[in-house]
Amino acid sequence: MIRKFVFVLFFVAFSPALALPSVPARHASDLNSSLAEKFIRTELFFGLSKRNGSLVSESDWQRFVDEFVTPRFPGGLTILEADGQWRAKDAKVVMEQSKVIVLLYKRKERKAANTKIEEIRSEYMKRFDQEAVMRVDITRAVSVTF
Repeated sequence: MIRKFVFVLFFVAFSPALALPSVPARHASDLNSSLAEKFIRTELFFGLSKRNGSLVSESDWQRFVDEFVTPRFPGGLTILEADGQWRAKDAKVVMEQSKVIVLLYKRKERKAANTKIEEIRSEYMKRFDQEAVMRVDITRAVSVTF
């Protein structure tokens, strides 16, 4: 059975409070200035329910982040708590707790970042018996100032 995650992306993608959670601008005018750097934004959605009915524990999640995610993105990332839902093959809507990791990386680092992101997704699916980790890429460059 392939689990399809159906998340309310409009909330995450279009909420002003979440627009750039890890890198607030010093001044709004900086986003259009030459001070702003161009980044790509990737969001990864991790369901916390395992196929056997158990949940990924907070300590297991943190160990995964510490051992596998942070070494690949040591410059920083943002983790959000979420409630996700997806439609199973039997047409039931399944709701589950989720985590969302928001990554920002320079456009010139896109190829290397892609490899690291796919390693993270594969490891999570293997380690926690998941069928999918949803990935959302905002491929147009976003302006970021620190």
